[in-house]
Amino acid sequence: MINLVNAKQCVAIITLLSVFSSFNVQANWQQFTQPPTFIPKVTKKPTIDGKLSEHEWQEAQHINDFVVFRPNVGNTPDHNIEAYISYDSDYFYVAATIYQPKASLTDRVLTQGEYMWDEDYFGLILDTNFDRADAYLFHVTPSGVKEDGLVDGTNYIAQWKTLWFAKTHIEEDKWSVEIAIPMQSISFEQGAKQWGLQLRHRVANPNTQIYWNLNNPSNFAWHTNQLAPIEGLEGLKQGLGVEVKPSLALKGNDDDSKLTPALDILYKVTPNLSAMLTLNTDFSGTEVDQVPLNMTQYSQYFTEKRDFFLQDSQIFRFGGMGDSHANGMPFYSRRIGQGRQSGILDINWGTKLTGQIGNTRLGILSVNQEQDGNQSEETQLSVARVTQQIAQQHQIGAIVTNGSPDGQAQRRLVGADYRFQGNMLDQYPFVTHTYYQETEAVSTEEITNEDNKSYGGSIELPNDTFYLRSRYQYIGKDFNPALGFVNRKDLQFYEAISHYRIRPQSGWLADNINYYQFTGFYYLWEDTQGNRQGQSLFLRPLQIDLKNNDHFFFSHNRYQRILTKPFRFTDKLTFMPQEYDYIQNELYIRSANNRPMYVTSRFLTGSFYDAEFERISLDLNYRPNKHLFLNVSRNMYYYQKDGINDQLFNTRLSVNLAFNSEWSWNTLLQHNDQTNNFSIFSRIRFEPSPDEVYIASINRGYNIEDGWHERTENTDETAIKLAYTYRW
Repeated sequence: MINLVNAKQCVAIITLLSVFSSFNVQANWQQFTQPPTFIPKVTKKPTIDGKLSEHEWQEAQHINDFVVFRPNVGNTPDHNIEAYISYDSDYFYVAATIYQPKASLTDRVLTQGEYMWDEDYFGLILDTNFDRADAYLFHVTPSGVKEDGLVDGTNYIAQWKTLWFAKTHIEEDKWSVEIAIPMQSISFEQGAKQWGLQLRHRVANPNTQIYWNLNNPSNFAWHTNQLAPIEGLEGLKQGLGVEVKPSLALKGNDDDSKLTPALDILYKVTPNLSAMLTLNTDFSGTEVDQVPLNMTQYSQYFTEKRDFFLQDSQIFRFGGMGDSHANGMPFYSRRIGQGRQSGILDINWGTKLTGQIGNTRLGILSVNQEQDGNQSEETQLSVARVTQQIAQQHQIGAIVTNGSPDGQAQRRLVGADYRFQGNMLDQYPFVTHTYYQETEAVSTEEITNEDNKSYGGSIELPNDTFYLRSRYQYIGKDFNPALGFVNRKDLQFYEAISHYRIRPQSGWLADNINYYQFTGFYYLWEDTQGNRQGQSLFLRPLQIDLKNNDHFFFSHNRYQRILTKPFRFTDKLTFMPQEYDYIQNELYIRSANNRPMYVTSRFLTGSFYDAEFERISLDLNYRPNKHLFLNVSRNMYYYQKDGINDQLFNTRLSVNLAFNSEWSWNTLLQHNDQTNNFSIFSRIRFEPSPDEVYIASINRGYNIEDGWHERTENTDETAIKLAYTYRW
C-alpha cells in the first residue's frame, strides 16, 4: 500500500516540486520597501491614555504609507492609518489612529492573556539587534487587550512575556492606541546604528493584513527578514537595571494551609545581558493544561507556562526543535519541579543568566529543588546554552545539561547545532538546521550505554505560495536526556510536508476566497537498524479559506503501523504484534469566529489498527459580547472489533468572564475517560497595571474510575496570590 513510496523519494519529490514552483513567483516589491527611517528623541513624555493629542506626538516620526499584504498585495487600505514613532532615554513609543468606524470593528476579547489573533489589532515587531534572528512583538486590540511574544526568525513564541504599557480609545469613526515599551523590558547593544521595525494592522472582517514595510514576495510579512531599518536611537538608559518581584501566596488544601513568600530579582548586567535569581519559587495560580486524549503508545508533551522558565526561553531552543517537534529535545523545562514519586516539587532557588554579548547569545540556568521521594534532600539541575553568529546567515551553538530530576543517577548531555537562515536566489526564504547530541551517566550506579546519541537535520522553505519542510532525526536506543524530552527512542524519523497555495487576485474567486491549497504530509518511522516501524501519508486535495473566514478541508489519511509487542489501548482493546495497514477519511469544518456563535467540527471514519473507527469532534463557541465567552468541546471516539464495542470521550467546558480589561474570571472543567480524571480550575485575576497582579484560584482533580460517588482526590490547592514588580 504505502510501501510504493519510500521516505527518501518522498522528501526528494516534494523538495524539487516546491523549489521548482517557487521560481515562477515574481513581484515588484521595491516600491513597498522602506529606506532607513530616522526616529526622533523626544524631550516630553507622551501620556499613555489612548487619546492622541497633537502636541504629544508632534516631535515623533509620522508614518502613513501602509500597504495591504493580504488578500491582494499592494492594495490601498480601506481605512487610513496615521502612526507615530519616537523614543526617549527610558521608553520606545508607538501610537496610531486607525480611521475605522466603530461599527465595523471586530473587538470581542476583554480578558488579558486571552487569544486575540482573531480580532482587529495594531502592533509592532522590534528587532533591537537587527540581525533578523529574533525580535520582540507587541500588539493591542481596540479594547486594550495586549499580546507580547518573540519572533524567532520565522517562528512565533507566545510564551514570552514582559512589562509594557498600552492604552486605547474608541470613537464612532476611529480608534487609537498608544504604546510605551520600557528600555528595561528589552535587550539591546548600546550604540547600535540600526534597529529593525515593522508596523502591523489587521482588520478581521473581511480578513485584511496591512503592513508598513514589505521586503520579500514569498515570505510571511511578520517574519524578521521583513523588518525595515530605523536609526537615531542613542542615549538609552535602563536605570540601575534592577527589577524586583516579591509575591505572597496563601495556599491550602483539606489538610493544611501555609503562607508562601517568594522573590524574583532581575539585574541587567548590560543592556543586553540579564541575571535572574528566584527564591522559594511559587507557581500557584498558573493556568492548568488542557489534556487531550492520547491515541499513541507514547507520552504527551505539554508547553511551559511558568513565568520564571518562560523568561528568555527562546535562547535554550536547540536544533530547530520546539513545541510542535519535541521528541529528542535536550532541555525541557517542565522536567524541573516535577517528580515521578512526589508530583509537584518545591523549588528552593534558581539562577539564570541570559542575553547577548556581541554576536554571542548565552543562556545559563541552575535550579535547586527538593529531591523526588525524599523531602530532606535536594537536587541540583543545570543547563548552559550558547550560540554564535559567525556571519549574517550562519549560526553555530552548543548545549550542556547536568543533573537528573529523579535524583537517582546523575546524567549529562552535550550537543552542538548549526543554523542557516537566508534567501535562496536572493528572494526565497530558506532555513536549515543540523545538530548532534549525546548523553552519558556520570555516576557509578549506572553503566554508560553504547547508542547514546541523537542527531538530525531539517530544511524549511517558509513561503506562502509554496511551503516545504523536510526533516530527518536519529535517536539512539540509549539516548537518555534527563532534563530533556524523549517519548520514542531507537528511532529514525523522516518527515516531508508541503503545500501549494493559490490566492485568487480577480473575479468571482477573489471576491469569495482568501486562498485554496493542496497539502501533503508524509512521515516514516524506522528503528536504528533500518527496520520499518510505520509510516503515514496525509493528502488534503482541497483546503479552502473563504472571505467570510469559514474554513474547511477534506483529508485522505493512510497509515502503516508495525507492532513488535502488544499495544493495550483501552481496557477492552489490545492490538497484537503484527503489521497493520488502515485508512481514515476526514472532514474538517470551521465556521467564521466573527459570529456570536461558531463551531469547529471534525468527522473521521475508517479503521484504527484492525478496529472499525469513527470520530466526531465538536467545539462550540459562544461569544455574544466582549464580556462573556463560553466554549464546550466534546471529542467522541468509537471502536468496534470482533464484536467488542468501546468508546473514549474527552469533554471540556470553559467559561471566561471579563468585567473589564483589569478584572477577569476564568473557569475550566475537564473530563477524560481515558485517564478517568475530572478536574476543575477556576481563577479570578485583577491586574490594575502591568506591574501589579492579584490572583485567587482553585485547582481540584479527581480520579473517577469507580464513579463520581466513589471519587478520590488527586489534586487539591486553593491559593490567593499577590505579586508586584518594582524597577530601578
